[in-house]
Amino acid sequence: MNNSQYRLTPLVIALLTCWGTLRSDAGGAPAEPARDSVFSPAAYLNHIKYLAGDELGGRGTGSEGGRRAAEYIAEQFQAAGLRPGGVDGSWFQPFEVTVGKRVNDELASLKVQEIERSWRVREDWIPLPFSEFGAVEGPLAFAGYGIQAPMYDYDDYSGFDAGGKVLLIFRYEPRATDPQAEFGGQTPSRFAPFWRKARSAAQNGAKALLIVNPPDREPAQDTLYDFDIFSSEQTYALPMVSISRAMANTLLARAGLPDLTTLQQSLDTQRKPLSRDMGLNVKLETGLEPNRVPARNVLGLLPGAGDTSETIVVGAHYDHLGIQPSMHGNDPTPQIHNGADDNASGTAGVIELARAASEATKLRRNVLFIAFDGEELGLCGSREFVEHPTVAFDDIRAMINLDMIGRAGSGKFSMLGAPTAAEFAGLIEKYAGQVGLNCRTGGLMAGGSDHAPFAARRIPVLFAFTGVHKEYHRPEDDWQLIDAEGAAKVLRLCYGVLAELANMESGPAYTEPPPEAREEEEIRPAVEEKKEAGQDASSTQDSDSKPSRAKLRVRLGVIPDVPGDGKPGMLVQTVIEGSPAAIAGMQNGDRVMKIAGEDIRDIYTYMRVLERFDQRDEADIVVLRDGREQNLRVKFQAAERKREH
Repeated sequence: MNNSQYRLTPLVIALLTCWGTLRSDAGGAPAEPARDSVFSPAAYLNHIKYLAGDELGGRGTGSEGGRRAAEYIAEQFQAAGLRPGGVDGSWFQPFEVTVGKRVNDELASLKVQEIERSWRVREDWIPLPFSEFGAVEGPLAFAGYGIQAPMYDYDDYSGFDAGGKVLLIFRYEPRATDPQAEFGGQTPSRFAPFWRKARSAAQNGAKALLIVNPPDREPAQDTLYDFDIFSSEQTYALPMVSISRAMANTLLARAGLPDLTTLQQSLDTQRKPLSRDMGLNVKLETGLEPNRVPARNVLGLLPGAGDTSETIVVGAHYDHLGIQPSMHGNDPTPQIHNGADDNASGTAGVIELARAASEATKLRRNVLFIAFDGEELGLCGSREFVEHPTVAFDDIRAMINLDMIGRAGSGKFSMLGAPTAAEFAGLIEKYAGQVGLNCRTGGLMAGGSDHAPFAARRIPVLFAFTGVHKEYHRPEDDWQLIDAEGAAKVLRLCYGVLAELANMESGPAYTEPPPEAREEEEIRPAVEEKKEAGQDASSTQDSDSKPSRAKLRVRLGVIPDVPGDGKPGMLVQTVIEGSPAAIAGMQNGDRVMKIAGEDIRDIYTYMRVLERFDQRDEADIVVLRDGREQNLRVKFQAAERKREH
């Protein structure tokens, strides 16, 4: 979402009708009366027009547009009559999140001991965004394209010992004369991506890769890999840098080897390995650091009328993807992803629910309205609140999450999470009937949105959601496609449920959902939908796609810490009860370090390793727990097919 100086006048909507007396489903005394606030589609849509306007630049976490969105939400909470619910009497709960990596130019260094010159980062070389952190030192060797493809009778490692060496290799793969060839044709084969080259190098004992553009690619220019445009979330098996042709030719000449053009022509035509030691020694410091950016939740508190500290939480995430290349297609041009449905729609809903609840007769319990930041990066804001609540966490009785409620006209409206409390199904049915919504009340999603950290702590949760659509995580998700009339019905339903929950004398009590109600989601749809950067022979980026849950045949049964903390391994946020991981003895907070002997560096290597298994397979998994390694034996289960979101 975006940046702007556009400001809206605070909205004041009058209460129009009366619903009568609400009674507690928990069997308590009659609740205080509450009136039906007629939710104005126009007022609701005005919030979305601002939040999802180009001026806010896609509301990326840590961006100026994200900051301005947070300020706008705080202004709306204040106009609604809420009290600040954040830290130190403010409207905000600040925290930091990791958004990929950054290059620290002062630390980055690439030296060749036998050559007395300074190689400049961003001019002569740059770390790849997929690179491992840290420093390496070792002898330099040329290793062709760094590919092992025995089925195509091509192997750069044949008869060559790469152990302990830094390898100079070409990008892509040897070009075939037939553009339709499976290996070397116009469409890159599975051997061309950086991640596979990194894995092959690591398996052969190499320490790092220096990667250069072949001379027949972009012959008029020599462009280093653009670190800033493409994602730096993944981390491959070893340090990797992009170097200029001029630098590579200097190294080859000093080693007494032919130039790049000669080497490439020989490899492409003869397809015989030319790998050899170069008699030079490389010392590399990538200069990579976790990219920490500021984030903040926005919190507004509506105090209850009763003598209780019990609280109902109503939340939605306000962040989106910001400005980046589209996740679909091959256009690398950064575009604004406004996220009108995902999730300006839910944020506008929280604002309007706050206004309605504040203007109605006082509810018995407190209601805490939260706009979460960093959801797209891995539920960061909701996890921050759950781990560092601004109210007593034991006083939270339920959580209602609004995420993508702007397409009710699609007929896909759901209130997921009903199995987490016995009272929920009846309340949803009651108010869905009153407002005329056909509402699915099926399963609980274990992950996927900001209700998940609450559910993991045994808080009853409800998740309002109108379904995934073709504009999901695309630049086309704009306010013009929002069904404001349908969203107003969703808000009337949510308000009725909220009022009843806030007026209960006791409950709702958390109920463990039955296994059939769970829809395990091992990574968020945002991760699954990331751009797969396909490339033809003339494009500047490799076909390094991110792994997808759709490719998995097995499930382990964990909810990972998606953004990670820059440390090796994949941190497990939640182990799902009854899953293969739970049966094997895995625990919340374990860090998965190895699966079947292969190092796990982050969620992406975890997914790539899981792609290799079938449902009857078993594997040894090494986890780090309290500083000590634990060896587990896991028997996988068949992956469940996702239904929605």
